[in-house]
Amino acid sequence: MYAVTVLNTAALSAFRAEHPWLNLPDFVSEVSVYFDDNGGPTRLTAARTDGPGAAAAVDVNGFGVDTILALVRYAPQGTAGYEDCPEEEGVWAILEALPVSDGTVPMEEVEARRSAKLQEAYAILRDVAVNKLGTLLSSASDDRETRRLQASIAAVPASLDMVDDEHKPHFLEVDLWRLVAVLRDELAMPADYELPDRSDDPSFTRDVIDQAEATALSGPVIQALFELSPVAFSISSIGQRNSRYVRVNQAYLDLIGKSWDDIRGSEMVSSGVVAGSEARAERLMLLDRDGGYSGQRGEIHGAEGHMIEVMISARRISVAGQLYDFEVLTRVNED
Repeated sequence: MYAVTVLNTAALSAFRAEHPWLNLPDFVSEVSVYFDDNGGPTRLTAARTDGPGAAAAVDVNGFGVDTILALVRYAPQGTAGYEDCPEEEGVWAILEALPVSDGTVPMEEVEARRSAKLQEAYAILRDVAVNKLGTLLSSASDDRETRRLQASIAAVPASLDMVDDEHKPHFLEVDLWRLVAVLRDELAMPADYELPDRSDDPSFTRDVIDQAEATALSGPVIQALFELSPVAFSISSIGQRNSRYVRVNQAYLDLIGKSWDDIRGSEMVSSGVVAGSEARAERLMLLDRDGGYSGQRGEIHGAEGHMIEVMISARRISVAGQLYDFEVLTRVNED
């Protein structure tokens, strides 16, 4: 999912009126500015309308540097939103279904299956990257650009274990580095360990677990903390694949602009609130390795799709024999 701001016909008319000295052709009917996880512009596209329902891409290289920079600065006047990325959906589906260890299968076998799935996900992204770079190559304007793109295509690693930071520019150019980096980091981490189901133990039934969880999470001290604190709190189940909301306080709901019914029991990334990113993978690794972290910068999505920058501190806690992640979020002041 890409953050994007779209300047439509009305916004572009206003842009032309304010920037009459710039070279923005009259036939351009829409401009889209794409942003990375840190809010920096990464790509700009344009389109023309040749007839009812007929739109065609426009080569933005002909606009000139001054016009492109002015359009990026003018982006806040457009309509902000998110563009679905089909290749990301497929890769995230693989990530959410990565094999985990439950103690019944040798760890070496679990790791081998996990590695194969990550390589499968990378193969998807590699094909997309090569195809996108090929599209840019087909429209290269000079020999120097042609040679650069040919070298970039040749440099895309054949397998995930070969990916290094030196390959970052090749994937950045086609907006895929964030997800490639998540796969690379996942490959470097051990498989998650799934706690065994003890529902067949009469002393550890589901009802007993639910009651213990409710008691632990609803004690008078925690209840008062949740209800009265102006700081956003979140308790979730653990892991990249199984992180689901267990409980949040009103400050958290106010921060994201949603109700508890909107997110109750939802998987945190698929709910649209939590950004699945390289930074989040790093935070999960710290929880797995150290049991917590403090003051990590992150991003979440508000109800309208806008990005909210936050500082997150978290601890992994045990409740009724189950592990949960407790997060404290504070909004980064906007200058």
